[in-house]
Amino acid sequence: MKNQERLLLATILAGVLTAPVWAAEPAKPDPVTEEIKAVLRQHDEALNKQDLKSLMALYADDPKVVLMGTGPGEFWKGKAAVEETYKQFFQDFKAGSLQHQCPETSGGHDGNVAWLAASCDMKDSTPDGETREYALNVSAVLKKGKAGWRFQTFHFSNLTGGDVPPMEDDGQPMEEGEEPAGTTAPAPKAE
Repeated sequence: MKNQERLLLATILAGVLTAPVWAAEPAKPDPVTEEIKAVLRQHDEALNKQDLKSLMALYADDPKVVLMGTGPGEFWKGKAAVEETYKQFFQDFKAGSLQHQCPETSGGHDGNVAWLAASCDMKDSTPDGETREYALNVSAVLKKGKAGWRFQTFHFSNLTGGDVPPMEDDGQPMEEGEEPAGTTAPAPKAE
């Protein structure tokens, strides 16, 4: 696949995952990208409505489908395990409250395989109505079969608790072992 085609796909996927911000649309959209955008929209709508049947219809009919989260043990293989996991997700947010923008995206396709990655700003409400905002990274691999494009793998991750790296004064994460700006290391002791 040419770099130009990859760039076009990444741009179009960014449009599906974010509010439209592009000044001009491509004259002739890639049909595969349009099909993948439709699957992503269906996923987002079904998740927001907590429509389990519609969500599961978007996964490949393959016993090796996988949904993966952030930490150890967050690896659900097979449609039954994926379905149970979505049921658990539904208990954590109020249906109809899920919103997102994904300013960083990438993706591509080759034959009957497509892939995507995005870093998203999420907003939802807990079942008792408390509003939450959080960052979520997602990636997925889709394969095309008789029923169209379906998820083979779907991965999401977010930092929670103390996992967020400290920020420097310029708002950028610090490198491991780096001291915050304005601090000095203790002077060595004289022997």
